Amino acid sequence: MKSYMQSECIMWWLVGRVVRLIWPLLQVVRWAWDMWVSVVFFVAVGWRRKSVLPPVFNPALLLSASELAHNIRERKMSSVEVVRSYITRISNINPILNALAQENFQAALLEARRVDERLDQGLRDGSLTKEWIKKNQPFLGVPFTVKETISVAGLPHTGGLLVRTGTAALNNATVVAKMKKAGAIFLANTNVSELGMWWESDNRVYGRTNNPYDTRRTSGGSSGGEGALMCACGTPLSLGTDTGGSIRIPAFFCGIFGHKPTSGVVSIQGCNIHLDKEWSEMQSPGPLTRHAQDLAPILTVLAGENVSKLSLGKHVDLGTLQIFTMENDCNKVLTTSVSSSLVDIQRAVIQHFQHTYDCTVHKVIIPGMRRSFQIWQEKFSEEYGDDTPMFQKLADNKGEINVWTEITRAILGRAHHTLPSLAQAALDKLAGEVKFLKDQKKVFLGKEITPVSRTVIQLETQWKTLQMRLQRLLGETGVLLYPSHSTLAPYHSESFFRPLNFTYTAIFNALGFPATQVPLGLAPNGVPLGVQVVGGLYQDHLTISVAADLERAFGGWVCPSKIL
Repeated sequence: MKSYMQSECIMWWLVGRVVRLIWPLLQVVRWAWDMWVSVVFFVAVGWRRKSVLPPVFNPALLLSASELAHNIRERKMSSVEVVRSYITRISNINPILNALAQENFQAALLEARRVDERLDQGLRDGSLTKEWIKKNQPFLGVPFTVKETISVAGLPHTGGLLVRTGTAALNNATVVAKMKKAGAIFLANTNVSELGMWWESDNRVYGRTNNPYDTRRTSGGSSGGEGALMCACGTPLSLGTDTGGSIRIPAFFCGIFGHKPTSGVVSIQGCNIHLDKEWSEMQSPGPLTRHAQDLAPILTVLAGENVSKLSLGKHVDLGTLQIFTMENDCNKVLTTSVSSSLVDIQRAVIQHFQHTYDCTVHKVIIPGMRRSFQIWQEKFSEEYGDDTPMFQKLADNKGEINVWTEITRAILGRAHHTLPSLAQAALDKLAGEVKFLKDQKKVFLGKEITPVSRTVIQLETQWKTLQMRLQRLLGETGVLLYPSHSTLAPYHSESFFRPLNFTYTAIFNALGFPATQVPLGLAPNGVPLGVQVVGGLYQDHLTISVAADLERAFGGWVCPSKIL
């Protein structure tokens, strides 16, 4: 046995040496692959004409949720007026974007009328005060939307899974209940990727969502419907969930703000199709907004009793912040090289801090980021290790689909599932055993160390090391500037050929840090630029404050429609 173990160690040492030797060649192969993908999609899709969104006629659609709430409290606007304006806007833009899953328009109008009547009566007879409303119901009368995988009682809760067509949620998710308690009026739920498992919002129930700036491109996922609707002035208040970038990727592609809170602060109860738990180390519900000023008020509502763990009302002196920047993940094989336009805009942010606040920006290289995908995958496996394989999930946990039959149907153009879902199901099937890594850990705890269990142990060590190093670096006064993605918003289906680019956001789900995607204007081709601002644990107020400063400096969200 000892001789066998020695031989095995020698073998894996040799494998490691070979990989290191051919690493430069793998980088060349990756570069060639990305060039090929870019050329093919530009030739196949780039020539097509993109649809133009209708102009924005109503200036109320340009206001933040906080401004709308203030105007409703002050009776400068009625809730009915606000809700009706958004219903009209959605009706105009959704045929182009396909962002909506299910509307709740009539019920929202009825609720808005009740809000107006209550305000008129309460403010007149003194039973309500504006101060009480602002403190206890800060979004009274303001409409809001959520992604379809967040349950809303009585509305579809399919996750884009065809077999769940007609399935409705029985209860409200905790975040929905909190928003309603804060006075917000539910307006609609929006499109997602199939089961929320991919970073393009496409499924066989609702179809595919388009990017408001360029309908040939993706709006991201899995909160892609929210990102598109928010960007196009279709909702003033938007909620998504983020397990690997599902808030920040759509926010980046759609040129808006998206915030992933510190892990464990916001309840995930009711935010998934097949997962029934309240807290998560990986997944965090959070806001998508056009205006930075909405991030903290929405997060305050979502965090509820946990808001005391954050310092959202604390003043931040940006001149005293420690700014760190990292331009890529140090990995040129698993992920695409970061676009030059994104590198340039991140450097422009650095210059802004240097010139405006006369502060030193520290360029850092954190080698552990090179293994972002492996670390995220291991943490995901730990948290969802008892979950069922994809080929059972696609059957709604009622048996399993025939993966190879479904792939054949897809080839013939009669698919019941999207290609990314089928690819994941095929990988699960080929693996043979979903709990493989977990079982290998049990072997390690017994007598033997296998190659797989050794890798798992190494990743766990690297995760702890990376988290401690980054926390020590950022502390309570530091933020890290990091790409939100490695490319600009890709064309539809292009993500399938660059599947691991999502790890630029996913690594911070694994580490638990708060992260805010900040829009920074548009690239020459008219699609959004942006950067990710990452803070230490529970330092959400720092990333949000930096986001607000960058909004003032770079202009923030740019309306994709003409404003008349």
